Amino acid sequence: EITSHLLEKVRTLPNVTIMEYTRLLDIISRDNRCLGAVIRTENGELIKVEASDVVLATGGIGGLYRHSTNFRHLTGDAIAIAIKHGVELKDINYVQIHPTTFYSDKEEDRSFLISESVRGEGAKLYDKNGKFVNELLPRDLLTEEIRKQMAKDNTDFVWEDLRTIPEEELKTHFPNIVQYCIDKGYDPSKECIPVVPAQHYFMGGIKVDHESRTTMDNLYAIGETACNGVHGRNRLASNSLLESLVFAKRAALDITKNAVVKPTQDEITYFDTFDAEKYADESKIDGEYAEL
Repeated sequence: EITSHLLEKVRTLPNVTIMEYTRLLDIISRDNRCLGAVIRTENGELIKVEASDVVLATGGIGGLYRHSTNFRHLTGDAIAIAIKHGVELKDINYVQIHPTTFYSDKEEDRSFLISESVRGEGAKLYDKNGKFVNELLPRDLLTEEIRKQMAKDNTDFVWEDLRTIPEEELKTHFPNIVQYCIDKGYDPSKECIPVVPAQHYFMGGIKVDHESRTTMDNLYAIGETACNGVHGRNRLASNSLLESLVFAKRAALDITKNAVVKPTQDEITYFDTFDAEKYADESKIDGEYAEL
């Protein structure tokens, strides 16, 4: 809802150019200052974009995982770019795993989250023999127990039993979960459903200050690709709004209030002579970023 209304507003602004289906390949930097970026447009054209400020908002890293609640295209590109350019990172081991997502043997666009609320309402977790652990353990500890059990049983998932919740309550409190399971061939009011831990959220990322500035001049990072230090390893529900709204606004205000520093002649020459064609082979770029 937030992004759809923002997009609707941005489309009315005469001073904004929106380029959809455009991929960021790299930033262009000189002497620890960001000068712009190299992008590939929808029609495949390579373009150098000169910019007084660049904001990285490329999302998380879920696409790197077999099971993730993120979309597949979120592959941590900005993290790789930051490493390549010596931009400091912070807490990149702070990767939150959600213990219960619907298991499918097919590779989905994203894993469907089975909310912890259902366990709060009384749902149980079982191994293949119908026995398991305390369902109310914190996410990280429960995930660890589920993985141990899967390894012990040599299975790809465990079972979650929602039948402990009264049927009417189940259908009124969790209609989306019930419908999704039914669409996948399981009736949670009559049978257990298969669940598996999945990567959920990335609290680490590109280190930023409270104005969303990175350690490179004129380069900002916001959203899940940034780490502003306000979250612990186990984030709570919806505090990601801080990263996408509060710190994004701080970045915007910081950019607008600071006078644009004109590039030096050396920086202008460097940008003008920068060869964007070396990014023509995207498989090479992907391989480089994967290695980083």
